[in-house]
Order: sequence, then C-alpha cells, then structure tokens
Amino acid sequence: MLLAFILWAADEAQQPGKDGTAGLAFNILLFGGIFFLFWLIVMRPARRQEAERQKLLSQLEKNDRVLTNAGIYGYVVSVSDKEDEVTIKIDDNVKVKMVRGSIARNLTKEDKLAQQELTQKETASAERK
Repeated sequence: MLLAFILWAADEAQQPGKDGTAGLAFNILLFGGIFFLFWLIVMRPARRQEAERQKLLSQLEKNDRVLTNAGIYGYVVSVSDKEDEVTIKIDDNVKVKMVRGSIARNLTKEDKLAQQELTQKETASAERK
C-alpha cells in the first residue's frame, strides 16, 4: 500500500503542465508520513523498553536474584545509591562489583509477578465454578 502511494505521488509530480508545487506537497507529506511511521514503529517501543529497564534497575534490592548481561546468575549483596554500582554474590566467597546497567533481569521480581498472575487466574477460575 505504501509503495502504491509512493508511485502515485511520483506520477502526480511528473505530469506535464503543472508547476511542481503539487509534487512538492506530496513529497513533503510522503516524508512526513514515513517519519511518523518510523517514530510509531521504532522510537515509541524503544522509549517504553528503556523506561521499563530504568524501573527494573531502580527497584534492585538486597537479596534479589538477578541475571547479568554476561549470563551470570547471582544474588544482590549491596546496591550503591551514590555510585552506579551493584555487588553480586555468585557463589560462596565470590562477589563481583558491577555497573547497574549490566543487570539484564531481576528474577525475584519476575517470579513474584508470575506468582501473582497465577493466583489471579486461580481465583477467577474458582469464581466461575
């Protein structure tokens, strides 16, 4: 459909006897539409994902089970509010300091959300019976 519109706009711009202002208007509308679609498809979801990620990183707490971008599972030992650091316990006597941005997932929060959804589904199915 977009291709048909592009071809139609190009045909309108090339018709003889016109001064080219109609073609310019179509080109401006075409580029505006393409920019709007780009914003709608690419930029908006990226902003939403970034907001969710910032929320995840701001809600890190001690004893949360996390997965890092490197694929390492561990437990949060401490979170520094002044600096952008998190200390993660990987195993006995193995602690790693890393940047908050290197946390990919908070598994503790995900488990809590999954448990709440399961409880809500069970409650809804029990009410139907």
